[in-house]
Amino acid sequence: MDLRSTENCDILSIIVHSSIQLAETCRPPTLHAKTMLKTDAGVPNRMASTDGAALAEREGTDAAGAVETAYRFIRGAIISGDLRSGETLQEARLAERIGVSRTPVREALSRLSNEGLVVLERYRRGQVASFSQREVAEIFRLRAKLEAHGARRAARRITDADIARLDALEVEMESVFAEFGWHRHLARFDQLNNEFHALIARAADSPRLERILASSLELPASIFNVYAEPVEERTRRTHRQHHEIISALKARNADWAEAAMGAHLFSILNDPDPEP
Repeated sequence: MDLRSTENCDILSIIVHSSIQLAETCRPPTLHAKTMLKTDAGVPNRMASTDGAALAEREGTDAAGAVETAYRFIRGAIISGDLRSGETLQEARLAERIGVSRTPVREALSRLSNEGLVVLERYRRGQVASFSQREVAEIFRLRAKLEAHGARRAARRITDADIARLDALEVEMESVFAEFGWHRHLARFDQLNNEFHALIARAADSPRLERILASSLELPASIFNVYAEPVEERTRRTHRQHHEIISALKARNADWAEAAMGAHLFSILNDPDPEP
């Protein structure tokens, strides 16, 4: 794959840029020079200055918190499919649902636009992004290469406690499907599966890699609509592959872990334009 091609660079830039966005917390507005109040005697009132600074800091923190609340709510709704591809995002309606003003919603939509999950049209009108079959395939191809590298690093660094957690997550994922059926997409599986992959990325002990992957681990459930493969077949294969990944990590075999993770993600590819 040529990562220098325009299409690949566009998608990679979305992943890299949005992961950095996810890694950063919202910063309160910069406070400008404070005006010192004076007493009748002309002596600066330091208590008034301190109180004003504290108030300004609280207001900045509250504003940042409102943006973060709006961002997490909207992003979660897109990932879960509550907000569907192509759906119009009305600021006033979202603000009412979330319980914030329109300004935090507007800033949240801007962040999500940078991540590629929202498309901002004229007059900042937002719409949930749609992913073509080719874009979905490219995202998984990039993710496979990056996560395979992460699994290789993790094989030499992962703790026994982390491996035990991977085992527990896999058991819970299989229990969910055993209870609700293997033939349909389950939101609880998405949560557990994201934690499974994020744990391995964290065990790789590469903050840069972890930030890059953070945005690509959670993708809208709607992307799987482009797959013709039966859900049950794909799901059962996923669990077999999870077991192999865990076995490779237990064996501390870097080559095996890299190959197993790459095969796991490449098996999901449904590429309309495969590489030669």
